[in-house]
Amino acid sequence: MSWFRRHKDFDLSVNEINNRIRGFILDSQINNAHDIAEILGCPAVSDEVAEKEEEESEKRIERISHLTPLLFALSQTLSQGAVEYQRSRISEVIGNVPDAMWWESRKLLEQMSVATLVGTISQLVDMGLLEIPKRYK
Repeated sequence: MSWFRRHKDFDLSVNEINNRIRGFILDSQINNAHDIAEILGCPAVSDEVAEKEEEESEKRIERISHLTPLLFALSQTLSQGAVEYQRSRISEVIGNVPDAMWWESRKLLEQMSVATLVGTISQLVDMGLLEIPKRYK
């Protein structure tokens, strides 16, 4: 049975989806979050609403801050493994790629991974789909 059928009180309105998308982007701590949310189809918000949303995002991030070292370690591990795998395969095909390009590729993947993990976990906790121990609340 689907999770959504068991949780009938789960609201999937367009407004809720827009709020979750904007919250995810804010929680991911991506620069220009409100602009990106608009590009993804979320309605524009006033400066006052944007400020309130940013405050709420800070609270959500604080609730999962105890996970930050683990999330960074996982992101670093994933990015290092992915780039080294690409490096071992691509170098055979296209030749020597400068180390600086591999380093930048790894850093970009690491930033994307940690942003995705933080944004996703904070939203899951906020939605009540993932519980954190009381000592961290």
